Amino acid sequence: MYNGVYPTYIRPYTGVKPKIVKRKEDGEQQSSNSSSQNETSQSQTRQIPAYTNATNFQLSGYRNIQAVKKPEENKQTINVSQILTDFRSTTGAVGAPKEIADEVNTYLGLVETQVQKEIPNKKIIQTNLKTASQVLDDYISSALKTKSNVVENWVDALFLQKIDYKADPNAINPEFKINFEDSETAKSQKVTELKPEIAAEIIQNEKKSYVPADERMKKLFINAKKTAANEKDTTKALVALKTALNYAEKLDDKQMQSMIYYETADFYNKKGHFPQALKGYKIAADMTEDNNIVAQSYMKTGKIYDDAGLIEPASQHWFSAISYAGETDNVSIQIKALTNLANVAGETFNKATAYQYADVATQLADQTQDDKIKGYTYKKVSQISEYLKDSSKALENLKISTKSYLNINDGKNVINNYISAADIMNEAGNKAKARVLLNKAYLKAIDADNKSILGEISQRIARLAS
Repeated sequence: MYNGVYPTYIRPYTGVKPKIVKRKEDGEQQSSNSSSQNETSQSQTRQIPAYTNATNFQLSGYRNIQAVKKPEENKQTINVSQILTDFRSTTGAVGAPKEIADEVNTYLGLVETQVQKEIPNKKIIQTNLKTASQVLDDYISSALKTKSNVVENWVDALFLQKIDYKADPNAINPEFKINFEDSETAKSQKVTELKPEIAAEIIQNEKKSYVPADERMKKLFINAKKTAANEKDTTKALVALKTALNYAEKLDDKQMQSMIYYETADFYNKKGHFPQALKGYKIAADMTEDNNIVAQSYMKTGKIYDDAGLIEPASQHWFSAISYAGETDNVSIQIKALTNLANVAGETFNKATAYQYADVATQLADQTQDDKIKGYTYKKVSQISEYLKDSSKALENLKISTKSYLNINDGKNVINNYISAADIMNEAGNKAKARVLLNKAYLKAIDADNKSILGEISQRIARLAS
């Protein structure tokens, strides 16, 4: 479902877990549904490797799964009535005073007028929802004495999804309403009275790991992970994974089984056996109750589809990753999925959409106050901006990324950022500025004792002088 308690974490409404398209092993014959696959391939713009034509596959140790719907066929719609209900719940939950609540309700009232019409005006609805979110964020910022965009981020995330702007009160699903404290608790905890640790909970990334109680299970799993990570012998790695899986099945430990399927899928993914990897990720996601594993499985499934040129299923899996990562406040996965979506939009020269995803990603990164996440996010957004020939925006994002990496003494990424900025300046014809940036990279490489990159920087400086 889309986000409830903490709007800063994007939780798109999906209803059911998206399913992956089944594929055959390399060398198998195409099935009778090849015509639908041809339609899919024709809708893509990138070259599709041979393995993507497969529609089913078998894998020793995995259950045979029948063909299922594509993720996009399971996509559900959020009705605007649900959004209005949750917006008002948010206003009450943060303890907004009457004057703020009245102002928010003024804008929501304008939205309600529109959604009752036969053909609602989407632009008016979005504008008023956006304004109402900014009013609420201003109050939260004042109360917490720190800049907040949590409600606006939530609204932005909703706009990226499929919305029915015609009101339907029957579309409000009580299971997807915001789950706040009871009214007495809410009254006693106004935003102005929030303790720092409670406020921090809104923007922190919290992940929980499952640890099996059975000691033998624990040892078998650790051994399987180590063997799969370090052992070049494929047979030995798969035997270790299968041994751990057999014992987990004996214990009827479903969570452990899903973790082993995920590790097995990762092993196949790294080896380039993508059909087996896809199947493993699907089983892991279907079996587990851990939304972090579900989100990671969808992230990696999306990457396999993207590398194959299948943009639509890749994007659908990344949306699902955002959803399930939101359930566990895993901002890192959400940001990676958003930057992937932005990158795909950029590659298809959809500039407005690319920046829409990128802006939500940077807003989430800012909320974390984590320099490692900020450095990564702004660097990725810079690369997207550069691809779109937006040099000023690329440099602006690189500057923020570099500052974040400097804060955590990440010399390698600082050096790479300086080199990237120099390339942009050189392409723009400003060789003098490019030289300054390369000099900074060179000095930083000396400080970091990074001998491997000193030669490359020297060559770049020499080429500028020629």
